[in-house]
Amino acid sequence: MGITLYYNAACPRCARQARLTQRLDWLRRVQISTQESPIGTVPPGQIVVTDHDSQRNYTGIYAVRSVSMRVPAYVLWGLMLYIPPIRKLAGRNKPGCNGDACEI
Repeated sequence: MGITLYYNAACPRCARQARLTQRLDWLRRVQISTQESPIGTVPPGQIVVTDHDSQRNYTGIYAVRSVSMRVPAYVLWGLMLYIPPIRKLAGRNKPGCNGDACEI
């Protein structure tokens, strides 16, 4: 069934990244949505990902990793985010990410 990526439509950077992700997702594994996420309104600069198979929600770097593992062009980045020091460095100073506590 895949995942749904929720972002705030008022954020131009988020909208640009969502369009790029949609173009690069030629396997159509990621649904893009600007509606309210299952955990509430998504603040600008943040994303929420719902994995329909596991019924889990992710924010921060864990959401980025979830999307990256499903979009063929991002898979290498997604694999790198399984390495704790890289994940911690990538999640630093990112809205919606609190170190290793991003998973909801």
